[in-house]
Amino acid sequence: MRHPAILPATLGLAVSATASVTRSAPQPVSATQVFAPELQNPSIDSVVQFLLAAAVTDFHAHHTPDPARFRDVRIGRVTTASGDKRYMLCGQFLPAHTGGKAEWTPFATIKTSGYEQWIGAQAAGFCQSSSIIWEKVSDLTYSLQSRLDSLR
Repeated sequence: MRHPAILPATLGLAVSATASVTRSAPQPVSATQVFAPELQNPSIDSVVQFLLAAAVTDFHAHHTPDPARFRDVRIGRVTTASGDKRYMLCGQFLPAHTGGKAEWTPFATIKTSGYEQWIGAQAAGFCQSSSIIWEKVSDLTYSLQSRLDSLR
């Protein structure tokens, strides 16, 4: 080698250059991401939480009819004539304590200045509208069921 002093200097620069490289550590997965994947969209999170709480509160308070199980619970929105977004939680429940054969009953919990809860044919009318845009969140059945079960 012609310049033996250059080799240690070059290695020193290489080591210090790689030492200053910033590496991003893997991001930890939050409990929300694991246990509530429906809450991945932060812009819809507060609406989902509000509607789940409103539905549970209404079912728990009125018990008419008392739901034993839920299915196909999801959230959607429609745009009103004034351009506002109106969110609704739609699904079905199987009434408890029915004398005969139980049938799945539709329900809709709609976010207004507070909320409105509809059960039966009126709820089906809201939830089957072709103007609903369904949010891309997972099925909310488990979240609704577990919240109601925790109040019993």
